[in-house]
Amino acid sequence: MPSKFYKKFIRIPPNESVDIRRIMPILHHPLFQRLLHIFQLGANLAVFPGASHNRFEHALGVYSKTSQFCDRLAREGALTKKQAKNIPLFGLLHDIGHGPFSHVIEELTPVNHDENGFKIIGLLNEEIKAAGGDPKFIKALFGRKNNFYKIVMDKNLGMDKLDYLDRDVFHTGFGQRPDIKSVFDYLSFIKGNLVIDKKSLEAAKQMQRLYLYMYKEFYLHKSSQISQRFLEKMIAMWIKLDKINPGELWLMSDSELLAHIYKHKNLVLQFLYESYKNRNLPKTGLVIRLKDRRFNERISGKKIKVIGEGKEFFDNFARYSHFKELEKIENSIGQELGIEPYKIVIVPMITSWRFVPEDILYHDNGTILSLKETQPEYFEVMRSEINDYVAIRVCIMEDRVPTLCADHHSAKAGRGRGWYGAGRDLIYKNADKIYKILKEVNKNGSYKTKSG
Repeated sequence: MPSKFYKKFIRIPPNESVDIRRIMPILHHPLFQRLLHIFQLGANLAVFPGASHNRFEHALGVYSKTSQFCDRLAREGALTKKQAKNIPLFGLLHDIGHGPFSHVIEELTPVNHDENGFKIIGLLNEEIKAAGGDPKFIKALFGRKNNFYKIVMDKNLGMDKLDYLDRDVFHTGFGQRPDIKSVFDYLSFIKGNLVIDKKSLEAAKQMQRLYLYMYKEFYLHKSSQISQRFLEKMIAMWIKLDKINPGELWLMSDSELLAHIYKHKNLVLQFLYESYKNRNLPKTGLVIRLKDRRFNERISGKKIKVIGEGKEFFDNFARYSHFKELEKIENSIGQELGIEPYKIVIVPMITSWRFVPEDILYHDNGTILSLKETQPEYFEVMRSEINDYVAIRVCIMEDRVPTLCADHHSAKAGRGRGWYGAGRDLIYKNADKIYKILKEVNKNGSYKTKSG
C-alpha cells in the first residue's frame, strides 16, 4: 500500500496537474493507453499544425473538471458519494471508444464510437473496480439511462465541452480562450439538468459563441473537411483491396492505420498516401451553396464555379452523403470526364445546422428559465450564420508528387486521358456537366453514364 505521503500527478496543457493516484489501474490498461496515439482532432492536423493533442490528454482534462465539479455537488448535497466517485470515471472513459482519426472511420464501420466505448467498458470491469468505481453505474451513464451523464456530455455546458473547447483553442491558436472559471463556478445540477446562474449567463453565451466560431473557422473549415473526406476515401479503398474486417479498425491507432496504407503495394493507394502525407489535398473546382449564400465562397483568383441551390436540394442530398453513395457519384463523374474516379472527391457539408448550440438553462434564485424562450432571436441569428457553411464541394487531385512508380513516363500515362496537369481546371470547365449529374442523382437516386 502506498505511503500517505505518496503523490502522483500528470501535467497537461494549458496549465493543469491531474491527480491520477486513484485512476492508475485504468490509465495503465492498453485500451486506455491507446488514446495517447489518437489525435483529438483527427485529420485536421493536415491543415492546422497545432492540432496535435490527443484523446488521452482530453480524457484527463475531462476527468479533472468532472472530479472538481462533482466534489462540489457532493458537498452541496446534490450528489451522493457514490455518484460523485463514478461520474468522474465516466468522464475519464467517455472517449474510450474512439478509433483512429476519431470520427473519420465511423462511416466505414458498423458501429460508432459510443457503441464501441460501451463494449470496451465491459473489458475494464476489474480496472474500474480497482479505481473504486461501479462498472454497472458507469455503463448506465454510457447508455444515457440516467441524467447524470449530462454532467459530462451536456451539449452546452458539460465537462466534455468545457474541456475540449478550451483545449482546442489553446492548441490551434484559434479564438479567444473561454471564461471556463465563471461558467464552472456558477454551474449547478438541478432537476436532472446543468443550469447556470443568471449572474454568469453571459459567460455561458460566450462559450456558445466560441463554439460556433470554432466550427466556422476550424471544425467546418473547407480544407479540414476535404482532408477528412480524402482520408476516408483512402481508408475505404484499403479496406476494399485487402478485404479488411472494418471492426478491426477500432483497435488501431492513427499511425498503425496509416502504416498499413504506407506499406501497401497498390500504386493508386501509394499515390493517395503520398498525396496525403505531402499535404497535396484535393482542390475544389465546383461548389454548390445555398442560393442566398453563393457569394460567401472565397474564390481568391482560383477557378472555382459556384452554383446556388435551395435548402431542399441539400436536405435530399443527405441521403447520398454516405461514403458508398459518394463513391458511386465519383465513379459517374470520373467516367463522364474520362479520368480515374479515385481522383474525384466529393465533400458534402450539408448538416452544418446541427452545430447550432442548444438551449441554455439558467436560474434566478432556483427558478429555471430557458434562453430559447426568453431570447429566441439569439438562436435565430446563430442558425442563420451557420447556413453560410452549407455546401457540396467537388474536388480533384492535382499532381505535386513527381512519380507514381519507378518509370515517370508510364506514371504520366497512367494518370488518365489528358488529365495530367489539368487538375482544378477540368472540374471548373465541366462544372455544368457535374452539376447535372448531382441533380439527377438527387432526383432519381442514380445517374446513367454515357457507357451505361
